[in-house]
Amino acid sequence: MIEQATHIRKLTLHDQTSVQNLQTNIEDDYVVHIFPDLIENQTHAVYGVFENETLITIAGYSLFPGGYAMLGRLRSDIRYMAKGYATKILTFIIEDLKNDPSIKWIGANTNIHNHAAKRVLAKLELEQITTLHALPVREAKLLNGVKGDRWLKVVNPEEKRALLSSFADSQPLVFPYECYYLFPYTEALITDKHLAESTFYQNQTKDRFMIIRNDQKHEWFAHVKYFWDDAFEQPGFWETVYHYVEKESKTLRPWLDFSQEGFNSIPNLEAFDVEDGWALYGNWINRTNSN
Repeated sequence: MIEQATHIRKLTLHDQTSVQNLQTNIEDDYVVHIFPDLIENQTHAVYGVFENETLITIAGYSLFPGGYAMLGRLRSDIRYMAKGYATKILTFIIEDLKNDPSIKWIGANTNIHNHAAKRVLAKLELEQITTLHALPVREAKLLNGVKGDRWLKVVNPEEKRALLSSFADSQPLVFPYECYYLFPYTEALITDKHLAESTFYQNQTKDRFMIIRNDQKHEWFAHVKYFWDDAFEQPGFWETVYHYVEKESKTLRPWLDFSQEGFNSIPNLEAFDVEDGWALYGNWINRTNSN
């Protein structure tokens, strides 16, 4: 009876009131505020599970360069939770994405201790790739890094790509594309525009580099992308970050993504806003057998 009464479809602007009426217990849900943008922007989509004509669960995806699709924005009406609708809608979306030949990779992020979401992702057979701790700086004076000269700015686009490629060639690289959005690195992920918006710095011994790009998530951040676990041991690292912040016209807070090992090596966690870490899941789409 439930199977006959439920259906899934992509949402439109006409569904805005239904989304607003979902009883999710999420206070001031940002999805409600940006719903029209999610519908009208071709890089996003939102789907809904309906029981008869009542919307009970939503989820969607965002598209990124290089054929990456990130699942997200899963919300269920609390009156219909624990009935398998999350798995149902995400399975539907994944199959829809697989039918798009431009999609190369499908993934999802969830908090490390969100065990319910992780069970859903396991049912979807998405593989866990890594865990990261996304940390905005709260008190710069508590960072306790090694003082030193500022790192050297890299301007040439070819040199920027060469730095990324040389590191990615030596080991699998997860790239923090934006705050909260990280992906397995491929050159196609980083467009020329993204590269131009990113400031690269290399240390004096040329064995480390960092990338900083402005990103807005409620507030503006200087999103620092650094691929080693020794940020607090590298002379001049934090001088370079704050030189960048201070010369920008926007008010920025540095944001770094730490591996578990890097997180464990932070001298003083009170320097950061600390929340639960993030687990990245995803699979590459194998199309070798497709017609």
